[in-house]
Amino acid sequence: MSDSLLKDFKKFIKNKGLKYSPKREEILREILEVDGHFDVESLYLRLKERKSKVSKTSIYRTIPLLIEGGYIQEVYKQEGHSHYEVTLNKQPHLHFICVKCKKVDEISDERLLRLVEDYQKEKKCRVLSHHLEIFGICSDCKEED
Repeated sequence: MSDSLLKDFKKFIKNKGLKYSPKREEILREILEVDGHFDVESLYLRLKERKSKVSKTSIYRTIPLLIEGGYIQEVYKQEGHSHYEVTLNKQPHLHFICVKCKKVDEISDERLLRLVEDYQKEKKCRVLSHHLEIFGICSDCKEED
């Protein structure tokens, strides 16, 4: 994690009127190491493997802060729990979720980036995250039918 990102994170926490804690930083650092999507359970297990003392409660409390700060976003719900991804330096994309095997594919397209940029210019706002899911049957599952 870069020094500027850490500084930004600390400033964000303080501006929220909250106490900065090494556990919050540890959670953010671990999330930034994740390649792809994650849920609270998989993040907790990753931290446990590193002998971390971070609790699931700390993770559940930190996730909304990271979403609000624009560091991560909820990308889909599956089997009753949310999955997230890092949004920093990530291009707009869609998620195709197979309703049979639950596989998730990302669909990237330059038109999505232009759409978001045009919206921000038109509305004079800043988009922190976006969320679009497409549900269907993947080609592997379709062949099985």
